[in-house]
Amino acid sequence: MKTRIIRGDEVRRLLTMEDCIEAMRAALRDVSAGDGAMLQRCMLPLPQDNKFALMGGADRRERLCGAKVIVFPGAEAARRGTSQGIIPLFDSETGALAAIVDAEQITAVRTAAASAAATDLLARKSAASLAILGAGRIGSLHIDAIRRVRPIRTVYVWNRTFSRAQECCRRAAELGLRAVPCASAEEAVREADIVCTVTQAREPILLGRWLKPGAHINAVGACSPLARELDSEAVLRSRIYADQREAALRDSGDLAIPLKEGSLDARKICGEVGQVLLGELPGRQSEEEITLFESVGISLEDLCAAALVRRKAEASGLGLEVEF
Repeated sequence: MKTRIIRGDEVRRLLTMEDCIEAMRAALRDVSAGDGAMLQRCMLPLPQDNKFALMGGADRRERLCGAKVIVFPGAEAARRGTSQGIIPLFDSETGALAAIVDAEQITAVRTAAASAAATDLLARKSAASLAILGAGRIGSLHIDAIRRVRPIRTVYVWNRTFSRAQECCRRAAELGLRAVPCASAEEAVREADIVCTVTQAREPILLGRWLKPGAHINAVGACSPLARELDSEAVLRSRIYADQREAALRDSGDLAIPLKEGSLDARKICGEVGQVLLGELPGRQSEEEITLFESVGISLEDLCAAALVRRKAEASGLGLEVEF
């Protein structure tokens, strides 16, 4: 069996946001239905605050297994754009190496797509304003993703470097949105119906007292039990859903820190977004309720996105077929 190698530029051509949102719905359902198996993320610290990560799993529906192998960049590597990774996909029945897919673009798109899938379940239907805290590539992709599931008209953007917030707003304006660069995170959040935190912050950049009634939060950047983007008040004010409960409790400081402090009871975590998709759990209960999607990123999301790219590559003749 030949192996198809799919480069980053080919992934960018093949992985549309619309298709990836649907793939993330399927991945989140599979996680909660038990149709996917995952190893918990392994992280190895590296110089310059980089982290080598290995995220393995298997999708019974796709009959594929594999892993994302990637270096999560520290600040310097992120500026240089040098972080790279791959997703090898194996046929779980024959053991054959079916594909090797560039991981960097998949990570970025599927992260925003998963937030959109959760937003579609949990945010108020009328939500029209969006705050982005963290104006990097994934933050910008969240604008494109969220506007596909809610009638977003206004985007507020905050970034520690104000010029990056301005650049993000220019890109949002090209999508036909009113885009406002903000001098503070509070300014961005106060009027927002939906808030996405997409930073490398280790201490809270979103405070609960800023949130308006009925807001929905996608907490994306805190993927370490020692780092958090939300203060305890923001978490305690929210009805909480995870992408995968075990991973969120282990890898998200947004939850792990208030749990350790004793201010958060684990029973307050309602469950997984996939359970809402399956009809096993209710979503938002009122227009005034604040909802929170705690997203640490899970291997099944990467595998489902990579499988989608592989199918599209085979259909369009993209990628390089090789024999090992």
